[in-house]
Amino acid sequence: MGVRKSVRQIFMMAVLLGSVTTTFAQEGEVSFAQEDEATIDTSAVVTNSFWDNWYGQVGADMILLFPVHHAVKDVFPNGKSLGVSLAVGKWFSPVFGGKVKVNWNNVIIRETHNIWYHPYGEPGGSHDNGGFITFSGDMELNLHNLFGVYQPDRKWNLSLAPRGGGWINVKEGKGGPILGVGLHNTYRLSDKWQLFGDVNYTFVPSMNGISSGTDHGGNSYAEINVGVEMALSKHNTFHRVSESVKHDSKAVMLNSFWDNWFVQAGLGMSLQNPYGTNFANVFPNGNTLGVNLGLGKWFTPEIGVRGGVNWQNSIVRNDHAYYLAPNPEDDPDGTLDKRGFYGLYADVFFNLHNIIAGYDQNRKWHAIVFPRMGLATNFSSSYAECPLIGIGTEQTYAISDKVKLFADFAYQAMTSGFHDKKYKSPSHGISCNGWFDFNVGVQYDLGKNTWDKPGEKRTAVQWEGGHNWPRFIVNTGASVVVAFGAKSALKGMIKEERPDHSDNKSFPSGHASMAFAAARSIDKEFRQDCIWIPIAGYAAATAIGVERVVNDHHHWYDVVAGAALGVGATELTWWLSDKMFPQKKEHFNVGVSGNTVEVVYNF
Repeated sequence: MGVRKSVRQIFMMAVLLGSVTTTFAQEGEVSFAQEDEATIDTSAVVTNSFWDNWYGQVGADMILLFPVHHAVKDVFPNGKSLGVSLAVGKWFSPVFGGKVKVNWNNVIIRETHNIWYHPYGEPGGSHDNGGFITFSGDMELNLHNLFGVYQPDRKWNLSLAPRGGGWINVKEGKGGPILGVGLHNTYRLSDKWQLFGDVNYTFVPSMNGISSGTDHGGNSYAEINVGVEMALSKHNTFHRVSESVKHDSKAVMLNSFWDNWFVQAGLGMSLQNPYGTNFANVFPNGNTLGVNLGLGKWFTPEIGVRGGVNWQNSIVRNDHAYYLAPNPEDDPDGTLDKRGFYGLYADVFFNLHNIIAGYDQNRKWHAIVFPRMGLATNFSSSYAECPLIGIGTEQTYAISDKVKLFADFAYQAMTSGFHDKKYKSPSHGISCNGWFDFNVGVQYDLGKNTWDKPGEKRTAVQWEGGHNWPRFIVNTGASVVVAFGAKSALKGMIKEERPDHSDNKSFPSGHASMAFAAARSIDKEFRQDCIWIPIAGYAAATAIGVERVVNDHHHWYDVVAGAALGVGATELTWWLSDKMFPQKKEHFNVGVSGNTVEVVYNF
């Protein structure tokens, strides 16, 4: 035991001394050089009008339902249904688009044996009274154009498509939100016509009272959809600056996929208003305060996406939030007091100013509307994550080239499992519960966040140790891997028992080592841009370390040693990277060309 303690003390002193000395040493220059004018990039792709690149789809549809507690082999014939589909979509850029689709199943060709779709309250009956309808909004991410170069005459295109929407039983008028993902394929026949084939997998709440007793996203279905796509617009392909085309006054040259990203952080308030309750009773029964974080990207000045997390009733708790309390049947004494929840969401942003008036980089204020899809979990509910759909609006105000203030308001509906089934309609499967959501905070734009007009000179950025994204991603990943390997080796050598006596792998903390490795890597890359970015990274890593101590997984010195190990691993990794792949800063130039990044090295 004495030898182990000595080894641990020597290790801590050496690593702490080395990492602290390196961390506070003078940082190298990591600023951008001033942008030098370059000749216009004739390969850049230009956006079309908002009214271009629209298409329609007509197809045949087959859905295979997989309810919980039933064998997959019984899908035929119990869960199979056929139907028709109609869709309208648009490509905003060669990489990003979206479509709205409606499926109506078991109506033209009826399956009288699909008892998993039987009407509510009629066990064993066939679903022969109008079928069911699903409506969905799909985001389209063209994988060929994302990882390759846009080719308007490409025959085959493959897209990844996250999905949100709703489902309804026609006879009963009951339904709920759905959430899924798909792979969408198109094959080009001509300038106007394409064939399409989609494969989707979707989570859906209980379609009846027998196949699922949970009312959250426990059921699921696979969907196969094939048909014909027809172009609806006059212009259905994007063009390049070099082409002899009359440019729309609102057109801009598209940036790289890695440009126009932003992060958001703010405070929020939710107002719970479940089914059967009076809105006047929201205070104090349903109001909560919390925090939210978001990451987003603008694909064009008109369209973008944002993903985020909203953690409510977390920092400031409302212990009177009765609407979030557990079901009295599950907790008759009311002893379970975890009355918080989180929502994971994805929003599709439509910038109304840029759609109507065109892009203006000097515009301070922007009005945005967005549909929303995601998952929500009530910590007091005995049910799993519940799918949600919603709609909202956001306002942003620019206070500098990089920093904006934002405020948004949204309403989202989710399945009744979110409130532990205390509040629900008399019939199964209805998504009648929801909450209002208010958020305010700060947005920080990452990288290039403006758009160039056709005819303007494109600029190239001379890199002086600045944002080299491939280098940052690889070095960060390598730093975490080195920290993981080092902590694993030390755990095996020292074999210190955890405070909760669960095992003898306490020293050093692996969570802290990897968290601080990532935080230090973020610090090295972004310190010169904004000091708050590395501060946020270190704060998150510190919170992870504190949690490990508070929950008796580690001693305090395990976390300190893990933090030092992580910082040291990052310093070693970045030092080796610089030695192995030196960059002559004055000769390294990066420019943007359509959907690609052009790197020029002058010998």
